[in-house]
Amino acid sequence: MIELLQDDGRRSVNDLAERVGVSRANAYQRLARLRTDGVITGFTARTDPRRLGLDVAALIIVNADQRSWRDLLEKLKELPGAQYVALTAGGFDFVLLVRVPDVETLRDVVLERLAGLPGVRSTQTMFILDEYDRLSR
Repeated sequence: MIELLQDDGRRSVNDLAERVGVSRANAYQRLARLRTDGVITGFTARTDPRRLGLDVAALIIVNADQRSWRDLLEKLKELPGAQYVALTAGGFDFVLLVRVPDVETLRDVVLERLAGLPGVRSTQTMFILDEYDRLSR
């Protein structure tokens, strides 16, 4: 049921019931339980970043001062174009997915906004040349 909803969150309960092989009432119950249990946290529209004018995508990895990671996490979430921010373990402390209209905007995000944040020790930026997102099929 979850895979069907991930493919199309607007799918009707009747369609879900038919595809899963349960009654409509059972499908309603399962869907309600998934929402109540927090498995399904909401429904959203998937968009094409390029059609929104966000032609440049980059992964930015950040090495941070260990004592300031909590404050830095909050600031990273506010960076222009930050679509995804993850606290990580290993050689770097954060991974960000940033989508912006052009290289000049990315330059400003990395060199002015990000590098100027207290707690940022170093960054590496990788341009995304092509991508596949299983949920955006």
